[in-house]
Amino acid sequence: MKLEIRSVVPASRDATWAVVMDIPRAASCIPGIKDVTPDGEGRYQATLQARVGPMGMNLSGTITVLSQDADAGEAHFLVEANDRRVGGGVKTDMTMKVTARSDDETELEIVSDTTFMGRLGELGQPIIRRKARNTLEEFSRNLSKLLESESR
Repeated sequence: MKLEIRSVVPASRDATWAVVMDIPRAASCIPGIKDVTPDGEGRYQATLQARVGPMGMNLSGTITVLSQDADAGEAHFLVEANDRRVGGGVKTDMTMKVTARSDDETELEIVSDTTFMGRLGELGQPIIRRKARNTLEEFSRNLSKLLESESR
């Protein structure tokens, strides 16, 4: 399932890039994320609690920074997580790009391609797509609030 989200955040490109590449700080903007801890170079362990339709999930897995180019303002991530209780998992290939619109506004572009496995894959695609889009949009809003509060 492919999703693309674009939003404008109220901060400079450099400030936005710094937060996006500080994985524990950026992850705190994702609804339901818990316990993001470093696990080697460019790798983090994380837990996400979420509801998709009637199913509550507790996904545990890794966030890996595959590449980052500060000059281009682009980073590529791989997120892999499983819920043993539910019997399913997710694998997301994600690219984030930050582009300056002005000195204090930055466009954030998130492109993700997610595969749902096991019981999660059996849920209806419209339900999963809506949940994934809502999560990315909420991340963008929370990132904007974080950047706005830090610029004061």
